[in-house]
Amino acid sequence: MKDKVHIVLATDRRCVLGCAVSMQSIMDSTDPSVPLHFHLIFNQDVAAPHRKALERTVREARRPAEISVAEFDPEPLRHLTRSKLITHTAYALCQLEVLLPPEVVRCIVVDCDVVVQRDLLELWNTDLGGHTVGAVLNGDAQDCAQHQERLGLSEARYFNSGVLLVDLDRWRALRVGPRALEVAERIGPRLILHDQDALNHALQGDWIGIPGHWNRWVILPDLRRDDSAVFHYMGAPKPWHADYDRPFPDHFFHHLDRTPFRGWRPWNPGGLGARFSRLRRGLPSIAGIVRVLRLRMTPGRAGARP
Repeated sequence: MKDKVHIVLATDRRCVLGCAVSMQSIMDSTDPSVPLHFHLIFNQDVAAPHRKALERTVREARRPAEISVAEFDPEPLRHLTRSKLITHTAYALCQLEVLLPPEVVRCIVVDCDVVVQRDLLELWNTDLGGHTVGAVLNGDAQDCAQHQERLGLSEARYFNSGVLLVDLDRWRALRVGPRALEVAERIGPRLILHDQDALNHALQGDWIGIPGHWNRWVILPDLRRDDSAVFHYMGAPKPWHADYDRPFPDHFFHHLDRTPFRGWRPWNPGGLGARFSRLRRGLPSIAGIVRVLRLRMTPGRAGARP
């Protein structure tokens, strides 16, 4: 089934480098005879030179690959829960039905902090068994049980949205995106992982687990350098931050140097960049302060069921 593979990424100005690496690693790892179509969703804050560089990443590829661009306006969602790490751009995933053309009936959604080292055609051809989404479990049984209690899920299963295989026809028919946004409106203060929490709530019983190699966190102790897997640099810091101190930064920069951003490295003379990055990350954000205040004012606090 060597059809065109549709891949969706959403980025704001902070994740431009990660977006370039995600796309380049996909092109490097996927069967070169398979046409790829990237659907790139831009937050309005992405500067014109960075937009052009991301488009060039695909258009200058030495393989069949296309790119389409859509604009995401976060303004109508400004009231929804966000944090310093997870901005409103994350909610773009909840608008797939309007950001992607109707002729796209299946897609793979990829976060802008992953390195793909496995042929995506294998994932593309996965049978969803009548479910809307295929995803990797987020943590072990205890982690999932905690998410179940926090969000009031019907079962102790919770997925990570870093890599998703989506049946878009079913997604549209069941209004998954709008229902997830309704959840975000209703239980906003309890959303620790924001769009991921909301989608888990909206997709209860309607997603199927896929093998863990499609979403391997770089902080896992058993992750090997030669793993044929998707390396997910989740959390903070990211490889493009000067204070990155987690495994496998070389995987990231190997692919970055095959894009128009080649040669870029974080500013860090004498360790000043790393210290500044840690200091800035440690300062509370306005969004974080507002979230804490809202949570304290919510009846039942974080453990309540919706």
